[in-house]
Amino acid sequence: METSLQKRLKIRMDLMNMNALQTAKKAGLGESFVRDILRGKSKNPGVEKLERLAAALDTNLDWFTSSAEFDKSPAKPKTVEGLDVVGSIQAGNWIDRSVIDEESEREIIPVARDQRFPHAKQYALEVIGDSMDLEYPDGCFVTCVDFWDSGLSLKDGHIIHVERHNGPLVEMTLKAVETIDGVQMLVPRSSNARHKAIPLEGDGGTEILVKGIVTGSYKRAIL
Repeated sequence: METSLQKRLKIRMDLMNMNALQTAKKAGLGESFVRDILRGKSKNPGVEKLERLAAALDTNLDWFTSSAEFDKSPAKPKTVEGLDVVGSIQAGNWIDRSVIDEESEREIIPVARDQRFPHAKQYALEVIGDSMDLEYPDGCFVTCVDFWDSGLSLKDGHIIHVERHNGPLVEMTLKAVETIDGVQMLVPRSSNARHKAIPLEGDGGTEILVKGIVTGSYKRAIL
């Protein structure tokens, strides 16, 4: 059974559109502290940390610690602000990691967060090239939920955002998950036969990191 603190923390995070990592960073706390409360593992956290958590979520300590009944609905409707476009994906385009600028100003696309993952990091990526053009054509955007935040396990049919690392170089791409002859593979869905399936475990000395699971797509209107 959820504690009052669990419920209240989830409500504030939903209202602020923040996940556990974002909440922890804003409060100057460890991510595990926030996750332990959400999972019911920390029922009596210290007052000082709760005050910092409350301030980060634009509320106060009394609201967090009150045992009174509360209205679960937001005081005012949420507005759709959109998702940050955190980069682009292009199969075969290997980039030196040292030149990737993660602090540059980001475009925001007008797509609502996926409510199935209220506490997870969500983001968008621009699709470049034809490695997944049967699903997501060149120039569109895909929306993703952070793989680790989602709590999901990979299964056939998932379209995922992956990074392939080879020394200082990284390739950022989309692939479909399929099991072929008992091996979990990352498969292109492309009109171009040059794009090939690769093992999820990596190939040719490359390391594969699963970053996110695709939840949808968006295409700019042509005016």
